[in-house]
Amino acid sequence: MTSFHISPRWGQHFLVDKAVRDIIIDKADLKKEDTVVEVGVGKGILTEVLVQKAGKVIGWEIDERLYRMVREKLKDYSNLVLYREDFLSADLASLLSSFSSLKLVSNIPYAISSPFFSKILESGIKWDLLVLMVQREFGEKVLQKKGSPLAVGVNLLYEVEKVREVSPGSFSPPPAVRSLILKFIPLSPQIEPDAYKEIMRWVHFLFSQRRKKVEKLLRPQLGREKTREILARAHIHPEWRAEHLEIEHWIALVSQLETIANS
Repeated sequence: MTSFHISPRWGQHFLVDKAVRDIIIDKADLKKEDTVVEVGVGKGILTEVLVQKAGKVIGWEIDERLYRMVREKLKDYSNLVLYREDFLSADLASLLSSFSSLKLVSNIPYAISSPFFSKILESGIKWDLLVLMVQREFGEKVLQKKGSPLAVGVNLLYEVEKVREVSPGSFSPPPAVRSLILKFIPLSPQIEPDAYKEIMRWVHFLFSQRRKKVEKLLRPQLGREKTREILARAHIHPEWRAEHLEIEHWIALVSQLETIANS
């Protein structure tokens, strides 16, 4: 196979362990009616199986050399669409909103982990399932369910399951860190996009000064008594900071704030 100069800018660590690949494929539970999105197709180790199991595969690869290689390698598969562009710049609503049974299956480039998740969460796209390989430290933040806007944003929409830890030796070149395979199952009922955006607006505001207590941040807008009343109804202790709030606290808090705004 052609040798590639690895780009640190894009966090290129190619999955080479087919046993790990097969675990990802198995957890995706692919069917012929599925449309699968893959971000960072790399050398196509996932793609070559996805096109056999799914009805349609839509892949993104920013590296021109890899894009051309995979396109040539899988040219006989008419159900494969490849975009040679930055996924973070893609208009997902126009490209994907017409598909049903939509799944996201990818080995996420480490360098784009945070903006990738922000794009996915804010897109409003209804995913049936996500199976993703991520950097272990990043994945552990998601699994905590609280403590950061990322963890809150993900767990508002998905039940996250840790599938398996993956060693650096499963990649070429080996990364300096271990990885996690995570499975994301949409919660039911789903929070509507507008409601999600409103909750996340407050999440980002209260995390913007994470050393301050929630009560202190809300008091200038609501006054002492109203703030304490809202926190009590949302079962939030007056001494808590944003990092202490569980998912149910965020939902209850914003519900109380909306009640006041509409009264």
